[in-house]
Amino acid sequence: MRQCLVILAKTPIFSDVKTRLKSKIGKKNTLIFYKFCRNCIRDLQSKHDYDTKIAIAEKDGVSSDYWNGFDTFFAKGKDLAEKQYFIFKTLLKIYESVILIGIDIPQLEKKLIKNAFRFLARDNYIIGPSSDGGFYLIGSKSKIAKEVWENTEWSSPKTLKTFVCSLGYKPYKLKKYTDVDEFNDFQKMLKEMPTFASNHQLRLINWVNSIDE
Repeated sequence: MRQCLVILAKTPIFSDVKTRLKSKIGKKNTLIFYKFCRNCIRDLQSKHDYDTKIAIAEKDGVSSDYWNGFDTFFAKGKDLAEKQYFIFKTLLKIYESVILIGIDIPQLEKKLIKNAFRFLARDNYIIGPSSDGGFYLIGSKSKIAKEVWENTEWSSPKTLKTFVCSLGYKPYKLKKYTDVDEFNDFQKMLKEMPTFASNHQLRLINWVNSIDE
């Protein structure tokens, strides 16, 4: 069964990243955190179970050195809804199942992704709720109509609810996690780190503890 994990991301050279976080910790620290997130994505890659691709928000970012070592493609669309629609529409022509996550949730581990694909084998859709009312993961075996994405209330406590309502199907729900948007999310993220954190995650943990002091 051909499976693909996709990470939707911006390229710092071409786009502003984590603006709410930047207002608290500054541009330099925000870029350091974003680089940690990028490095933690390497831990999610699999040689045998699924392919991994980075969906880049900017056309020029696809060939940027920032993404060296990753398989990248341009996520077309003028906004988040259109980009996500494009990702599933395009990749489900190649793969039997696709899982999409954001880059700002470095506490995930490969075990969770592999289990998510197992759940998706038994269900049409899976979703990972985030603590802010949105979702950090969405998986599907069939194209999701453009109207579903367009009718979703993004960046809102109602994001998950409006997405599921528009989808018209109750997806299998995974464990809730926190994607990092605000400074206070750091402590939630640390509590959600796996018991056996990777070297990339351990470096991130140490860095977060250093800026908290």
